[in-house]
Amino acid sequence: MWLLLNSFSRNPRKSDCVAKLYTDAESRGEMAEIKFKYAVPLEQTMAFESVYHPNLRLGLSDKQEIWETPGAFFVWMFVNGELAGESYGIPLASPTEFLEDLLVLPASEKERAVCCYSNTILPRFQKQGYGGILKAHWLGLAAGKGFDVVYGHARPGGSQALNAKFGAVFLEDLPNWFGSGEDYRKYRLVLNNSQTTS
Repeated sequence: MWLLLNSFSRNPRKSDCVAKLYTDAESRGEMAEIKFKYAVPLEQTMAFESVYHPNLRLGLSDKQEIWETPGAFFVWMFVNGELAGESYGIPLASPTEFLEDLLVLPASEKERAVCCYSNTILPRFQKQGYGGILKAHWLGLAAGKGFDVVYGHARPGGSQALNAKFGAVFLEDLPNWFGSGEDYRKYRLVLNNSQTTS
């Protein structure tokens, strides 16, 4: 799989980044167009919540609150014009109730850290490599904003495997996360090699 970036803006909320994904022989050499957008009406993004257990789904007002959190940043992935993926994060230094378990970190760690609150691919686009492309793009945005460390909570299966591929270190098992019946794991992923794991 080859990913060629056609353009990238220094101010991603003001313009879009378009990429061409050239797939391997499995998809007969067809070309998919991937477009990243940084502002989408949140009402159009609520389909991502259905991927999660009801106890973990955000309502529109919750998502709006995250959008309005100082320093939060979002990206949406479109594949051939269809909404396929969503990723967003919240700086740990931002005041929000969405990061309760991470607020115990030392202030020096929180200064340069961000929580990847969601990296979600809609079911019909899963298991095609799009999750890795979206995560890589979001991590690039985080690094570009000056963050050195990413924290998150990964669900079992593909999410934990994906984060491990990017170098995440799992810190804590979170059995039956919020009554979902799934065993999530808290992770720490270093973006800047000068940082050490704790």
